[in-house]
Amino acid sequence: MVTRMGASGWLYFTPFQASEQAALDGLREEVFSRDAEYYRDEGVGTLGALMESGWLEEEAAHSVLDVDRVVRCDSDTEEHGDVRVVEGPEVIELFGTATPSREVVRQAVERAGDGWFPPFGRGSGCCTIVHGDDGRPAELCFWGSTGD
Repeated sequence: MVTRMGASGWLYFTPFQASEQAALDGLREEVFSRDAEYYRDEGVGTLGALMESGWLEEEAAHSVLDVDRVVRCDSDTEEHGDVRVVEGPEVIELFGTATPSREVVRQAVERAGDGWFPPFGRGSGCCTIVHGDDGRPAELCFWGSTGD
């Protein structure tokens, strides 16, 4: 968990998929199943039911469950529920390399704290490709913040 002023941050790594949306959907299902006991105690049995219930609009999950769609847009224009893909020159700007490793990405996101680092809107996130030792895509990293 990453702490930002007035918000809680989250960070996840998942195996690389060419479709960021498919990776996000799978990650959200995985996180929901890990937290299922809590949601089932609240009477919600599936991620789809949770999304339809409107419950997350009342009480944020402070996790990747608070976002649901991958977008490509300019920095600082992502909306609530969006995960903006970080790619190209922005990857170099944020991580110091075009092929960041898991550790480089993790450290950069955790170091961001209250400083300048996307996403800028609460209830939104970002994702980027994480590279393995061989320089090839190995994972996707999803990070974001949920505000109260």
